[in-house]
Amino acid sequence: MAAPLLPQDVTEHLTAAIQLSNKHIHLRFLEEAETLLSLQMPAAAIVVAGVVLESLVAAQRQSADPNELQPIEKWSQLRNAAVHSDERRVTLDEAREMVAGVRRLLLRATAPGPRVSSIVHPNRAPAPVRGKYKFVPTSSEEFIARKADELRLEHS
Repeated sequence: MAAPLLPQDVTEHLTAAIQLSNKHIHLRFLEEAETLLSLQMPAAAIVVAGVVLESLVAAQRQSADPNELQPIEKWSQLRNAAVHSDERRVTLDEAREMVAGVRRLLLRATAPGPRVSSIVHPNRAPAPVRGKYKFVPTSSEEFIARKADELRLEHS
């Protein structure tokens, strides 16, 4: 079996950072959609919210909640109607409902939950601490508290 390129904890942190970054980007898109709603531009708002929706659907193909499938399908059809304007005109109320629904879906999909390790090695002991950290007797919490005190003293 090949050794992983990155340690598991580093991989988990990178994954969490990427997910958090994506969440912020999606929230900014939804803020733009709300601005478009305030400018009375429902089709544009639906198209922008549709970008977020497609990204969420692509990321959750395996873990889609069956209760969410019907509104997702409705919003996808609404996005198609907005993009292909010859089909029908979308209303401001439909756009508001979609933007709010996609926001709820995003917040539910990115809500913090229990951490589940993706790779479990029951027979392997944790890697020993190496380098300069081998001789540091403090935990992460103690280090953070000490750094906070130092910063408070620096800036007071």
